[in-house]
Formats: sequence, C-alpha cells, structure tokens
Amino acid sequence: MTTKIRPLALAAVSMLGINHAQALPIDWSGSFGVDSHYLSNMRRTTKSVTAPADGSQEIEGSKKGTSFQTYIFKLNPTIIINDAVTLKGELSTGSMRGGFAGAEGQNENNNSYFYTSPSQSSQLNFNQLYAELYADTALIKIGRKAKQYGLGAVYDGGTDAWDRFFTMYDGIEAEIKIGNFSVTPYWAKISSIRNDGANRRVDASGQGNVSEIGTVAQYQNKNRDLTVSVLYAKRTSEPDSAFYNGADSTGNVTTNRGKTSVTIIDPYIEKKWNKLTVAFEAPMITGDYGNILGSGKSKVSASAYILDSKYEINPKWDVGFKAGQVSGDKSGNNKFEAAYLHPNFQIAELMFRYYYPGFTEGGRNIFNSPISNAQFARLHGTYKTDKWNWKAAFIFANAMETAKAGKTSYHHERNYAFMANNKQSKDLGFEVDLGFDYMWNPNVMVSGYYGYWFVGDYYAFTNAAKEQSLANVHGGGFRVTVGF
Repeated sequence: MTTKIRPLALAAVSMLGINHAQALPIDWSGSFGVDSHYLSNMRRTTKSVTAPADGSQEIEGSKKGTSFQTYIFKLNPTIIINDAVTLKGELSTGSMRGGFAGAEGQNENNNSYFYTSPSQSSQLNFNQLYAELYADTALIKIGRKAKQYGLGAVYDGGTDAWDRFFTMYDGIEAEIKIGNFSVTPYWAKISSIRNDGANRRVDASGQGNVSEIGTVAQYQNKNRDLTVSVLYAKRTSEPDSAFYNGADSTGNVTTNRGKTSVTIIDPYIEKKWNKLTVAFEAPMITGDYGNILGSGKSKVSASAYILDSKYEINPKWDVGFKAGQVSGDKSGNNKFEAAYLHPNFQIAELMFRYYYPGFTEGGRNIFNSPISNAQFARLHGTYKTDKWNWKAAFIFANAMETAKAGKTSYHHERNYAFMANNKQSKDLGFEVDLGFDYMWNPNVMVSGYYGYWFVGDYYAFTNAAKEQSLANVHGGGFRVTVGF
C-alpha cells in the first residue's frame, strides 16, 4: 500500500506534538535543497540516432544539451517514548527519495542485486519508521530503516543531504556489543510484490517474496583508530517475485527472473595513522541468479575491490586517492559476473553519474546509474578556509569487459546480452572536476561544480563496422542546501 499524508492530517499530527511536548518529546531534523544542472552533450556522440542497434553505445535522439533542476526535502523526527524506547523516521517528497520496502516498488536496475530503493510517486512518503529498543545486552531496531555498511559501495544509508537513494529494509536487527567486538544479526523483507499476469500486486501468500538474512561482525578499537568488519548475508526471491526481472535491449521487462538465492560476503577495514586514513572494501557475490541472460538458470560470481585514502597535509589542505575494480560480465556462459555498486557511490561529476540513455529514452531514473564493469582511479584535493572549500579532482577509467566479434557480450548500462559483430575499446575516458562549497551560515551551504569528461572510445561502439564519432561532455551545476 502507499503511504500518503494529507496537509490537514500533517497539521493535526504537528499540533499533537506541540500539545504533548512534555509527555512525548519530539526532535525534528532534516534538510532541504534545490539545484540546477547543465550538460553540453548527453548523448556522448556527434550524430543523431533513431534506433541504436543491439549492443550499441549510441543513445537515441538528436538533442544534445540539457538542463534540469531538482529539489529535495527530508524530515527526520525522533520521538522519545521512554528511557528504553525511541521512535525514529524519515519523511520525504516522492520525487527524490521514495520507496516501499516489502509493500511496493521494483528494482529499476535489475542487475544491481543488493540495491533496495524502489520508487514512489506519492506526495509525501514515510521512507523510514522504526523503533530503537535499548536492552542491557543489545540495541534492537525494528521497522523500516536504512542500512549503512563500510564505504557504502553496496549498502548505503543515504545520510548525505543529496543522497537520492538508500538501502531500505523492513525488518529487525540486534546489535550486541562485547568490549571492542560487536555482532549484528538481521532479517528483512525486501519486497512482497508478485507478477500476476500483466499486473503487479502485493501478495501475502509469499509467492512474490524477496527476503534477506545476514549478520555483521565487527572489531573496533578507537584507541588504535582501527575498524575491521565483515558482512555476510543471503538474499532469496520466490519465482513469481516482480522485484527482479529480465529485460530486453530497450530495458523493458520481458521475463520473470525466477527463484534466486544469492550470498554476499563483504569484508571492510579502516585504519588511521595520524593524518592518513585508509579504507578498503571488497564485496563478493555468489549464488543462483535465475534467468538473467534469457537462457534459463544462471549462477552469479561478481566482485568489487575499492580503496579509499585521505591525507591531511595541514588544516587547510588535504589530498585523497580512490581506486577500484568492479567486475564485468563476459557473457556467453551460464555465469553472470558483473557487479553493480550502490548508485550513491560515485567518483565523478559526469562519468558514471547519470543513466545517460534516460535523458531521451526514459527507462529509469537518470540518477540511478551504478558503477559497473570498470577499473577507475581518482586523485583529488581540497583547500579549506573558514567558509570556503575549493575542490579539484582527476578521474580515469577503463572497462573490465568489452564486446568481442562473434561472441555473446553484455551491455552493462542497459542490462541485456547481445551478439557482438565487432571489437570494442576498453577506454572509458578521463575527467577533470572543479568545485566549491561556501558556508553561507551554519545551516546554509552554497555549492557549485564544473566538469569536463574526455569521452573514451568505449562509447563509439555501434556493433557495426563504422563507429560513431565522439563528443566530449562538459557541464556544471549549482545547489543550495539547508540543514536543520
């Protein structure tokens, strides 16, 4: 079902909070922001295309440049029931961070297996609503909540003001701490939507269920600035689930994925030495992946390795280096090998940032663009004053797997398999980004950026003898963020 709050009802709830403030303390926090963006060439090529061939990196349409504006509003109430119970939640507008865990929604990027932020269109959404129960031996959370782990490569709680997605779970978890060690077992319902012929509906029979069970084991020594942890989880979906589906070359759902059972093992380590901080995460995904390639049952064997480091030269200057490898799919067999990171995890202002076909073709949210099939490196620096942060970054990337003539290949952006007629380059290009943050006052941040992406030959691939001529992409943006 869809959760909606009418203005009159919201006002009534607010009055109740005011009249009973002493009996039921409510703390309100959140953020509001508006932004505007411009891109010079959202197609990455010079010539217009009416209908790209299967496997082509071309984008349909003749329009090149685009400008768009968005806004975001998140409200986080905290209600203290008593010393042992606290209710927490998040409300937001439906245009940005909507989502129904368990009751509604579909994973727009069907191969990003652990991405769980389905879309909503209601005017005001309860994204999170859960209780924290404080016991002598554990902190128990029950309800709808966000899940954060490690660098946010797979599980991202969407805590940044402009995070448009988050990992959302309906379920229960218990964090048990013993000294520097903690164990957090959890269970969650991800979806209960069933494919019923041409319809998708909530089904209490369990035939559309997607659920996950797992645990996080962590060692954290604050005196040594060391954190070591591992997440282990198994997610299963029933054969009639509408959450995971197969897709054709246009992204249209064509087949049920069928029954799946997928395991993730995600080790994470973070260490700080005085001014240097280094973190490493390596999610590995295996199991039964269902009918992802359109040829019956398949296995999955995907992985990613991500290094993130930062060095504070002095109070004004810091530099950082981020590098990673996200596996791609070789296709042509019954094993799916592509990993997809969480769409919040980004390394550049333009490269990987958007689902570029979505600008002219639709299919899914333009911001739902997870990094996949890539080796990347990012070198960045920041100069800080009392009110200003000036930022610069250089990003370079190559594809892990590309099309090879005469072999079945995989289109990682659009998510389908195809027969390749020609060889494809691995060069994704490189990018230079500049940006700033200005602290207008303690609650208002004004930010801007400009990026120039030298588009690589990977995107010239047309699956024909003649490749497309490329056009570099440049663009900028401006945003105002209010936190409270």
